Amino acid sequence: MRRFFLFLWISSLLLAACFISSSAGQVPKSDTYSLRLQGFVWNHSTLNVLVVTADNESWWNPAYLNVTLRAIGQWNDAIAAFAANNSDFSYLYSLSLQPTVSNVTLPGYDVYVNWTDSSLSNMTDEVGLSQITPNFRSTIINCTTTLSVHTNHGSPLDNLDMQNIALHELGHSLGLGHSNYTQDLMYSTYNIGNSGEDISTLDVYGVATLFGWETLNATSFYPVSSWLNVSSVSLSSTAYQGLPVTPENAPQMIDNNSVVQFLVLMFEILIHPEILAIVILFFGLLIIIALIPKRKRATTAKANL
Repeated sequence: MRRFFLFLWISSLLLAACFISSSAGQVPKSDTYSLRLQGFVWNHSTLNVLVVTADNESWWNPAYLNVTLRAIGQWNDAIAAFAANNSDFSYLYSLSLQPTVSNVTLPGYDVYVNWTDSSLSNMTDEVGLSQITPNFRSTIINCTTTLSVHTNHGSPLDNLDMQNIALHELGHSLGLGHSNYTQDLMYSTYNIGNSGEDISTLDVYGVATLFGWETLNATSFYPVSSWLNVSSVSLSSTAYQGLPVTPENAPQMIDNNSVVQFLVLMFEILIHPEILAIVILFFGLLIIIALIPKRKRATTAKANL
């Protein structure tokens, strides 16, 4: 009877692990996700970003600068990773956001990032806003991005929220609109208290489409509408997934506590179903190994009696 229950327990464990693994392997259909494009494009691929701090304001926190610089680095990492895995878009290697930090606004930059103490709307919790200035030929002249440090109700945004919102707004500054997928970085609304956001293959595919002029002759850039003849993009041959970033640019849930960082890292690893299945099998085998010797000892003792 004990053997039967042990066999039943092991079988259930294996079935559960297989179910978890098969669930992990089910990739959502990428063609159900789409991303709107704003229709305006940059005519150069090195975008100089001026990050304007508010050092003289009582509400200013240097962490705002740190998370925004990480968000810029996260975009650079994601774009490079997408180019490395998709040879058709290798021209994205030339695209980069180059940040400069200043406590005053200076002329001549492509993207300006600054902060405000209050919400950007009296009616809603609008905590990020990017305003693109294009010319009559649909070429972007510059973009001004404003990030709020408090919600409309006065609640402060933590570092993780700040980086997520900066990521979203930088996507707008590149020319992206909103995604129809609620879990995508470029979805139109954001829930305060979210975990770290990933830049998706859909997001960077949108960027690749906007910078598709890199493959054209210089005389083919205008009119923009002749080659940028779509208002939205969706994935077909590429799976929808988050793109990797370097550790220094990854969202930091806890900045100064190495123990908590380690525990968070372990938790993030274990929530991946395919890893969890392996862990379950490993501990299951340990339990089996621990049970077998005990049973042998019990059988031997009985025989000696």
